[in-house]
Amino acid sequence: MVRLALSKILWVALAAMFFQQCFTILSQSVIPLIAPVALPVLDVPASYLGVFVSISAVAKTIVNIGCGNFIRRYGGIRISQAGLVFVILALLCAASGYVWPFLITAIAIALGTAAGTPASSHILSRYAPPRYAPMIFSAKQTSVPVGLAFGGLVVPYLVSLFGWQGALMAIATMCLCFGLFLQTIRTEIDSDRIPDQKMSVNDFHITLLVVLRHRGLLRLSIVNLSFVGLQITYMTYMVLFLTNELNYSYADAGIFYATAMMAAIPARVLWGYVATTRIGAGNVLAGLALGMAAASMATGMTTLEWPAWQILSVSIILTSTALGWQGVLLSEVARLAPPGQIGAATGGVLGFSSIGQILMPLAFSGMLMLTGEYRYGFMVVAIPALMVAVMLLLGGGVEGSNRKHRPTTN
Repeated sequence: MVRLALSKILWVALAAMFFQQCFTILSQSVIPLIAPVALPVLDVPASYLGVFVSISAVAKTIVNIGCGNFIRRYGGIRISQAGLVFVILALLCAASGYVWPFLITAIAIALGTAAGTPASSHILSRYAPPRYAPMIFSAKQTSVPVGLAFGGLVVPYLVSLFGWQGALMAIATMCLCFGLFLQTIRTEIDSDRIPDQKMSVNDFHITLLVVLRHRGLLRLSIVNLSFVGLQITYMTYMVLFLTNELNYSYADAGIFYATAMMAAIPARVLWGYVATTRIGAGNVLAGLALGMAAASMATGMTTLEWPAWQILSVSIILTSTALGWQGVLLSEVARLAPPGQIGAATGGVLGFSSIGQILMPLAFSGMLMLTGEYRYGFMVVAIPALMVAVMLLLGGGVEGSNRKHRPTTN
């Protein structure tokens, strides 16, 4: 009976965190998705989109590093609900139709999305059997490509019905409904919260030390930095690349984007399974680094003469690798984290890696400003992933040796 009860709770927690991340990633990606129709109205150049993403990443860094004790005090579900409130605020500010509220949008999106992953890791680590943690975390992380694919299909349709401002308000309404639903399961899943957990500015310092003092966590931070930077750059600029440089229509670009994202859904589960075998997490992450670097460089070589199937094939390789690694990495963070510090360790790793979200979109924007072409940016952001592959293959994996996932008592 205990095993059955735990199994049911695990499935409820997994489903809740899956949809929580679906909504947050959808909200995070909606600005780049509406960019082809919104930027001309706002009279803003495409290169500024990378600046928007980098501002958001700065705020996200602060949240990731400082969220550990908030999760312990209020619970993962409550933090997830708070995140949805900030997301709704962000979308409504963007829907105002003026440029300056987008600064609030960039910050509020970060506040709304940053703590979601540490909160879900905190929750799932309670219920997931250690042996199957990579697959469970990977299954939850399929929410990212699902949210992105849903956005690619639905956002252009909503724009055609309500305009880009109406589309933003429609997505804000979806987030509100889901936030209310989460209240129905909070009592059980947040039962481990510590109401008298003290909050301090030192939380930031402690979280940083959790990562800096642990070789494996520090290496995972470097991996995450390069992978997230490439991923967020692709998410930000691919639709604009298709419409502005390859002459796709807005609707076709949305379908193309969604198709590429859907390919990453089974890939996440596959990589999670492979990481549980003798191949090991370190080798899986190294292979994914090589794949995403090659695909990003190939994207930079794309020309108008390429047939659609060839461009889509490259994009599928890119999404299957650049969006397929999170479950493997997060399960490794949970495995390596000190006892009781999973949320803090996850936030610390994500906080360090936010550097990639700040610098790489800016590098892409800089190349776009200098050359007027998107292709060079895709080549530049492939370089850190290539360096990570070398680090993991020659440096002995995550902990200095390519070992497979082993159980943990965390």
